[in-house]
Amino acid sequence: MSYKKYSDKEILESYNTMIDYSGKADDKMLLEIEVRGGIEQINKCVADENIIPDEIKRINNLVNELYGENISYDKIRTEIRSDILSDDQLTKVIETAIGDLISYYRDTSISYKTVIGSLFGVIVSSFLGAIIWCYSIIRTGKMYYIITGAILIISYIIIRFFTKQSSNNVLVFLATFISAFISILLGLWFFKILAG
Repeated sequence: MSYKKYSDKEILESYNTMIDYSGKADDKMLLEIEVRGGIEQINKCVADENIIPDEIKRINNLVNELYGENISYDKIRTEIRSDILSDDQLTKVIETAIGDLISYYRDTSISYKTVIGSLFGVIVSSFLGAIIWCYSIIRTGKMYYIITGAILIISYIIIRFFTKQSSNNVLVFLATFISAFISILLGLWFFKILAG
């Protein structure tokens, strides 16, 4: 087995696994470690690979804390410093983190638009779901509850279209299930009328 294509991280993981299970690494592994400058050098390279992602995670956590305290962008920018990222990189990371938070809050907040959009979405998706449910019963002569999954998906897509918010929003989430439930009841009523 050749370890030349392995990344430093994969080499380190394989080496540690061999040591844990058998107490020693095979000769090809030891040769590849020697070629790469020894186990200490590989450990250093792997640690260096994690520095930037860890720093970005640290900055995101700080932005979350400060933004939650209603601190302005300028204040956040002056509060957060980094010895690892350049000023441009730091600015981009902060702007991205704030943009993500704004999107999240906008998505999860319940506004007048959310209520009206959910209402319209429930009406439209319930009617459409009822037609699908009724049609499936007429075509097959049976009630296949797997179709409720399709009705849920259709309801969610329609409600999301009207609200422009995702299922992270409590009202959108509830409206989707309410719509699917109404669809089934309405579909059965349609079927009863058509069959009777």
